[in-house]
Amino acid sequence: MSTREILTLQFGHYSNYVGAHFWNIQELGFDYTGTAKAECNNDILYREGQTARGEVTYTPRLLIADLKGSLKTLPASGGLSDEEQQEDFQWTNVEKIEEPEVNKNKYLQDIDSENPPEVETKEYNLDQEVSTWTDYLYPRLHSRSIHIIKEYQHGAENESFDISTTGHTLWKSDFGDTFSDNIRKYVEECDSMQGFQVNFDCTDGFSGLAVSCIEHLTDEFTKPILAYPIIASHFGDNNPETQEERDKSNLKDSIRLVNTALALEGLSQYATLFVPLCTGEKGWRKPGSPRSFDYVNYSPELYYHSSALLASAIDTLGQKYRHKSNFYTLSDICADMTGYGRKMAAASLCIPFAMNESQYLIEYLNTTTQPIYTSITPSCKIATDKIFQLITVRGIPESYLKAPMKEAKEQMNLPAYRCSNIKEMFELYFQANNFLSATNVTVCEKPLELKTPFPQIFSQNLNKYGFVKNVTEQEKVESCPVLAGYHNGNFLADMIEKLHREVSRIKFAKLHKFEEEGLESADYKESLDRLAEFKDNYEDDFEL
Repeated sequence: MSTREILTLQFGHYSNYVGAHFWNIQELGFDYTGTAKAECNNDILYREGQTARGEVTYTPRLLIADLKGSLKTLPASGGLSDEEQQEDFQWTNVEKIEEPEVNKNKYLQDIDSENPPEVETKEYNLDQEVSTWTDYLYPRLHSRSIHIIKEYQHGAENESFDISTTGHTLWKSDFGDTFSDNIRKYVEECDSMQGFQVNFDCTDGFSGLAVSCIEHLTDEFTKPILAYPIIASHFGDNNPETQEERDKSNLKDSIRLVNTALALEGLSQYATLFVPLCTGEKGWRKPGSPRSFDYVNYSPELYYHSSALLASAIDTLGQKYRHKSNFYTLSDICADMTGYGRKMAAASLCIPFAMNESQYLIEYLNTTTQPIYTSITPSCKIATDKIFQLITVRGIPESYLKAPMKEAKEQMNLPAYRCSNIKEMFELYFQANNFLSATNVTVCEKPLELKTPFPQIFSQNLNKYGFVKNVTEQEKVESCPVLAGYHNGNFLADMIEKLHREVSRIKFAKLHKFEEEGLESADYKESLDRLAEFKDNYEDDFEL
């Protein structure tokens, strides 16, 4: 079997929060006993290396960009000790960044100790202790993974990296040269590369940096690029109290809005497929009300919480091109989801897939009257008709499918009773509920494992497998069934229209910082015109 490698790129602080959860899910799901059946080919996302002493290392195939001061206790060399560093450390251009001395929280102390305890069974106070994504990052990284933008300090108000044009300029500097050189080194190690996955903050300077990088990938490599432009769940200026604070908040909102619009327009040119993500309903101007998920209680103000939801979605969606028994590739997904020039798709998430522990899937799908998933794309309500969608379902045992014939009773009168597996039943459900639509369903046996340090945001009404329980006994939720999907159709025209309408209200003369960084009025207008033209791809009616 070919490896079909993917190189993951992460740009920005909130995207690195998402990434930390994503890589924790991967690494904490590894089976070191050899007794569990592995569904995913981990070599797609990970690379094997050797230390100078010949010891094997296994690290994410990953490049990260963030600001000075964001790493806290994690060294810029990735966290492996000097003895564990890969052989190629000596020829990798890594600049040593001295971070201020900071005490590690109890969780990091435990996983770094010589005899680490079973952290899954311990209680930690991470809701209060997490102040950056490295505070809960479990894996250690390759020495070339981390790239710190030393010109800008994380959290600094006066020198904030908040303009997309600044990111474009940075890419043309030594930073971009080093970053692109490390991309090339990773690519040269691959045998049969699938492509690139790029997660980035689209509301600040990282949007310009990421889009410039994606343009470089398009020029240098003939591989598909799946991009997730991400909007954080909350910004520090979202709740102004004085008029001065309101004025500052409105200006920051305008800057974030312009960055997002320019990012999506750039992605429409250079990415193969892009899927905007946000746990807030609106996304434009302010994230808006948090998306709600049954039996999940999370705080959008805590990036540690909201990013875990997006990481769960990205991991579940990625099962399709990482599953050992599925020959779907990143190229196949991009080809299927981007017909008619529709490079942008929406994403959905259902976490947990909240069936009752004594209920059968056939009963759940037959009686539910609400959509079984929630949109996690900003300002986007996913249509039910004339759509193409790729759905991934994980963690629903076949024993939950339907009752045995001798107990089936009314179930036998339902057409779905003829379905012999989970995949067939979901295909029938979507066929019945989505008019003139095409749905491709992937089913994975394994649920999403919720090992520490995944936040404890699940209701006590769930059993340890993530199903709604019938008894009142308390137990920690250890895993849960999840459904996630990509969706494309005419409905996305409305989302682009909302964004274009909002950003068009902003007078360019007020965008002083963009102008100072080199963005000219004519270029800005041309970008907005191209965004409006991109919307036209979604307005021609068609039948699948």
